[in-house]
Amino acid sequence: MNEEYSAFRSAFFEHCERANTIAITAHYSPDDDSIASVLSVYTILTTKYPNKSVRVVYTGRAVERYNIFHNFDNIEFVDDVANHLEGTELLIVLDVNRLARISNRPENITALGIPAMIAIDHHSSAPDEFTLALIEPTLSSNAELVYRALGAEDMLTKELAELFLLGILGDTGNFAYVNPSQSGVFAIAKGLIEMVGMPIDAFRARYGGIPKHIVPLLQLLVQNMAYSSITGWPDAQYSFIDRATMLAGGYTDEDMSAASHIYMGQYLPRIQGQGWGLVATPREDGSARISGRSLKGSVNVRSLFERMGIGGGHDRASGAAMQGMDGKPAVLAILEWMKHNQPLD
Repeated sequence: MNEEYSAFRSAFFEHCERANTIAITAHYSPDDDSIASVLSVYTILTTKYPNKSVRVVYTGRAVERYNIFHNFDNIEFVDDVANHLEGTELLIVLDVNRLARISNRPENITALGIPAMIAIDHHSSAPDEFTLALIEPTLSSNAELVYRALGAEDMLTKELAELFLLGILGDTGNFAYVNPSQSGVFAIAKGLIEMVGMPIDAFRARYGGIPKHIVPLLQLLVQNMAYSSITGWPDAQYSFIDRATMLAGGYTDEDMSAASHIYMGQYLPRIQGQGWGLVATPREDGSARISGRSLKGSVNVRSLFERMGIGGGHDRASGAAMQGMDGKPAVLAILEWMKHNQPLD
């Protein structure tokens, strides 16, 4: 694998050398791992190539809880990435391998004829066509993949260490989801924690605290918790928030995302006898965002969302979007689909 990383690294920086205008992006609805990935690559490239135009562009609104991290204020949050790539010579796509996950108009990105596009991703979904791609689903996080692929240990600073630690902690659930084949991440984390110089709980408290105003959303998610038994499928647990609650409370997309992630961390799939589950929350663009979590031996949530044509991700942790849907109807639509299809583990 070291030889593969070395070959990729050489090709990656060759493309960066040739390009004068570089754009970096990741999937909409940014999470810890995608923010860590884009900002670490941005920091590496702007340090290595101070005279090049390097940008980070996201579809969607800013997630302000990440503003403590180095270079966060250089991220451009826009209506749609596809509308802001004119003149880009190199597009770097991180923590995702499909253009449809970074833009609502992926065909417009293709039409731009960008000379080179690179993907670095750790998801199992079948990727779009890229000039250069490194897809490694076995790693714990995309931040770990970026760290290994770009040889970050040789250029590590405290700011970079914080970014890589953010991504690793986020996608491993503070190491709760690390399986035996991924144990190599602990050696990386040891060096990062030593350089960051604070306990993990203190580090996470800087950006991962629970805002008081979303506590009612957490209470509602627990109140709406229900269970599903569908023939042929392992029993599931699910919950939701509807748009009326979002509007009445003046909640933002960031609020919905934060409540969903906290609820998932506590309840999906931790209820005894419920090896997998779903949570659906509304968004300002009129869609419902659905997250699925599962234990091995239950349901492959990536396959479920991909077969429905609504999303993708990891076998045990995936996300989806359903346009023109509310929270509860989105969950019910998935349950209805399940009645006519069989699961894949």
